[in-house]
Amino acid sequence: MDGLGDDASARAELTRLRAELKAQTARADEAEARAACLVRARDEAVDRQEFYNAIVQLLPAILMVKDARDGRYLLVNRAAEELLGLSAAAMVGHSVHDLFSPDEARAFAEEDRVVIASGEMTVVENEVVTTAARGRRSFTTKKLATYGEDGPRYIVTVGEDVTDRLETAAALQAALVAAEEAALSKSVFLANMSHEIRTPLNGIVAIADILSREGLDARAREMVEIIRASGETLERLLSDILDQARIESGQITLESAPFHLGEMVRATAALAELKAQEKGVALRIDLSPEVDIAVEGDMVRVRQILTNLLSNAVKFTEAGQVTVTGFRVRDDRIRFEVRDSGEGFDEATRQRIFGRFQQADNTITRRYGGTGLGLAISRELAALMGGTLDCESRPGEGAAFWFEIPLPAVEELEAVAVQSDEVVAASRLRVLVADDHPTNRKVIELMLEGAAEVVCVENGLEAVDAVAVRPFDLVLMDMQMPVMDGLTAIQRIRSRETEGRMPIIMLTANALPEHVAASLQAGADRHLDKPITAISLFAAINEVMAARDEAAAEAA
Repeated sequence: MDGLGDDASARAELTRLRAELKAQTARADEAEARAACLVRARDEAVDRQEFYNAIVQLLPAILMVKDARDGRYLLVNRAAEELLGLSAAAMVGHSVHDLFSPDEARAFAEEDRVVIASGEMTVVENEVVTTAARGRRSFTTKKLATYGEDGPRYIVTVGEDVTDRLETAAALQAALVAAEEAALSKSVFLANMSHEIRTPLNGIVAIADILSREGLDARAREMVEIIRASGETLERLLSDILDQARIESGQITLESAPFHLGEMVRATAALAELKAQEKGVALRIDLSPEVDIAVEGDMVRVRQILTNLLSNAVKFTEAGQVTVTGFRVRDDRIRFEVRDSGEGFDEATRQRIFGRFQQADNTITRRYGGTGLGLAISRELAALMGGTLDCESRPGEGAAFWFEIPLPAVEELEAVAVQSDEVVAASRLRVLVADDHPTNRKVIELMLEGAAEVVCVENGLEAVDAVAVRPFDLVLMDMQMPVMDGLTAIQRIRSRETEGRMPIIMLTANALPEHVAASLQAGADRHLDKPITAISLFAAINEVMAARDEAAAEAA
């Protein structure tokens, strides 16, 4: 029995030992697994730290961290090292007072104080002396403070080197200023050249116009006609160049007003018909009823386009006819077509014909003259009015130019009688002419000879004094004059008027839109560009005199 008891005890002890060994093995495995986890966690933490460090160091922006309590740097990335010209080892553990000049250190310390006190992020732009190679650089920095239970802990600074951007912006601004100055110089130059060319041109055109009305023999009349035609050509070239310059600089303005479209087309065609008759070319007009009405738009610019297309059609047609067709295409859009039976052109020519200074070929310039600006200007004007202009042609089959623009219909206009140089006042007018150019004064005297008593002065001050001494029915005022310019003189005259309003026409070689606006703003009743003809002068005189009489009648 004792033997059996001993065996049972031994087996129980063995089982216990085996269980304890298994438990120890399990604990050992668990400890080993825990140790492996700790190693992995350590390795992962190291990897993460290296990853974060790599990101911090590779950032193109400056990143710096200071201890908020003593202002010493704790972290400086590579971008900060490169831009400031200081190594991280030289900066970490030091404050701004150890690293920068006294003035810069005080400024940086004040920024830190402000961001800690406000608790908000601050944005600062400052200039810092960096490495000798990079010189002074401009930075935009953003600073914020972090806080713990015991108060502020860290100051984080993120900065960007904006030197290149500021220099680029400064260069762009300088280029913009230079471009604006160049545009202004160009405008002033064009205005001066327009004035200087129109002044002598006025003498040529006006005197030729006066001579053409005299009883000349055939030879003399032919020579006068050559002078007159040459003057008109010069004026047209000058106007084209000025228009092109204004289009390029965005100074073209459109004026919308009611006008009778059919009458405008017929009047424009009548001017072209004179040249067509000389060549034996028939000119026909075919307007549909929906076009022969009153519309709203810029009559001057529409007429300019139509005049150019008609002029070209007549110029390039040696025989046959030119036809003007007008009809409404849809809504308020109206289409005009000018067809001719001239020599035509091919597709390659059509592709370049609207370019500036372009014509079909060099032989056209030699045969017909011109600058090749007219079509380019006409297409630009059509586009400004919200329309299009194009053409189609085949060699030997003539050409068709057309343009479509919006011209909404308006109520019918009252009929206005067309004035001419044969319409003069019943009584002899007393006219004051203020112009510093003797040729211009003589031109006006000759044009008004027999129709008015003319008194001439040489500047605006003399005009103001003359009006104060005796009354005049009308003043013709030049704009650019010595002593006192025309604008100032008109303002002086208007300020002294007590009864009635004396008609004043600004008669000047300053023909740009800003000049017209300045004339009307100063108090002129009409702005008339030089060169002038007797027809244009008397039309303007009759217009302002009629307005004066109408105003007087209303006042009575």
